Amino acid sequence: MKVSIIISFYKRISHLKCCLDALVDASSLFDEVIVSDDGSDAATVDRVKNLISQYPFSIHHVWQPKKGFRAAAVRNNGVRAANGEYLIFLDCDFLVLPDTLKIHLSSARPGKFLSGNFKILSESQTQHIFDNGLVQEDLVRLYNSLPEDNLKRDHFKFITRTWRIRLGLASPRKQVLGGHFSIYHSDFAKVNGFDEKFVGWGGEDIDLGIRLVTSGVYGRSVIRSARILHMWHQREKNSEDWKKGANMDYFSRKHIKPVCDLGLKKLA
Repeated sequence: MKVSIIISFYKRISHLKCCLDALVDASSLFDEVIVSDDGSDAATVDRVKNLISQYPFSIHHVWQPKKGFRAAAVRNNGVRAANGEYLIFLDCDFLVLPDTLKIHLSSARPGKFLSGNFKILSESQTQHIFDNGLVQEDLVRLYNSLPEDNLKRDHFKFITRTWRIRLGLASPRKQVLGGHFSIYHSDFAKVNGFDEKFVGWGGEDIDLGIRLVTSGVYGRSVIRSARILHMWHQREKNSEDWKKGANMDYFSRKHIKPVCDLGLKKLA
């Protein structure tokens, strides 16, 4: 099975370098990395191209014009360039631990998507990694030193919510999909990928989860087992509460069709 890793990126070269460094030891588990760029300037693009040439695995850079924050479109753009039967979605500020990709792949099933989460590094912890480089053993120790309570809670809520949805005891609108996730390309295409009508912060990942569940593709939690560290960076504008932003009106539409009109393909 060919595996593609899709990394969403915009401007953060130091984060991207560490993200790619963390993948080196797991490079036997995937076939390619797609760095999907949400409109970085020409100087940043040149730096990305120089950076990705230094790695011992296949990396492709794809770019879209900057027209606001377009997480849905940038992920779809990465998928369009991917050759894998199985897709693993990361952000450029993620550090995968040694067994993370193996857990995604060993848990992969057609008709399922896998949803994970992360622990958050402080500014000083992130800067230490930037300054001193990345050592996998240190990442494991760092991960283990951080609290687990939120992951335990999120894992329990995810599996409880999934079974309630499957039994018809909860609405598909209760589905969530965030952090890192993976899915068969065919299941992603079944709902036409992310809905690119989401422009600006938030909502596109939850919307995808709802449409997947509605189409019969259910989630499995790898929240506690597939370990990832999130590197610190300044918060994006409006990221604290996306429900107060422009995307909420569209997300709240009465009927969410399983197949979106403006996704991997333009259907309307």
